[in-house]
Amino acid sequence: MTSANIQPVEPEQNGEDGFAEGPDGDQPMSFWDHIGELRNRLMKAAIGVILGFAICFSYATELRELLAIPLHKAWVEAGFQGKPQLNALGMMDVFITDMRVAIAGALFTAGPIIFYQFWMFVSPGLYRREKKFAIPFVLLSMLMFVLGAMFCYFVVLPWTIQWLFKYGATSATADTQVVYQLTINNYIRDATKILLAFGCVFEFPLLVAFLSAAGVIDHNTLLRFWKISVVIIFVMSAFLTPPEPVSQFMMATPMIILFFISVGVAYLISKSKREPEETALTKRDE
Repeated sequence: MTSANIQPVEPEQNGEDGFAEGPDGDQPMSFWDHIGELRNRLMKAAIGVILGFAICFSYATELRELLAIPLHKAWVEAGFQGKPQLNALGMMDVFITDMRVAIAGALFTAGPIIFYQFWMFVSPGLYRREKKFAIPFVLLSMLMFVLGAMFCYFVVLPWTIQWLFKYGATSATADTQVVYQLTINNYIRDATKILLAFGCVFEFPLLVAFLSAAGVIDHNTLLRFWKISVVIIFVMSAFLTPPEPVSQFMMATPMIILFFISVGVAYLISKSKREPEETALTKRDE
């Protein structure tokens, strides 16, 4: 085929037939240009986190009370009298706890900024029809992150704490009584850690959709390694949750469900990409 046979691709049709010249407005960038762009996006995301931290730190007490609600519910369900006490073992414990709460809250409040900056970093390599998904991507990313945290807050935390309390109660004997002395630092640390972990885990289908659209993976790849993936999921759950089986199992179960949902998402994306290519090839043959 000579250069005379190559027809220019219109910008609005670039990439639609599977034989794209390249992303719209694509400009060659060196390695250091990419590093500079990445630094720029990280700086803007960091500014969003700092602003979110300043706001959340001013409401740290209220956020601590919000995080303690699952503990209070589990305490009552376990049959204990009174209210649970969160002890501070050092002068810095409350301050450090408020810092941790503010950082976790900042990641939630700055979530749209973080996801938007990620999208803007990868968007120069996308076609025009793909760039229009910027707003849906940011909204879906934030929605999945919040859904994961809500599932943890309303289901995982109460059930896990209640199970631990009841386990301790059944371990008590007539001569030895188990008395819980909870520390504010340990409880808030575990609660914020598991909330953020579930938020990140629920991003998995969106990540698979992005990689599938980029042609990195497809549904066949995911199905081929599903057994290994299940093992990896349980290992990840063990690292991301406290060292007890309930929260580990409750993280692994939705992760496995999300994995197979991701297989369906990857299949639909592969199918949508394959149909225009088949249509274009049919037209070329005709």
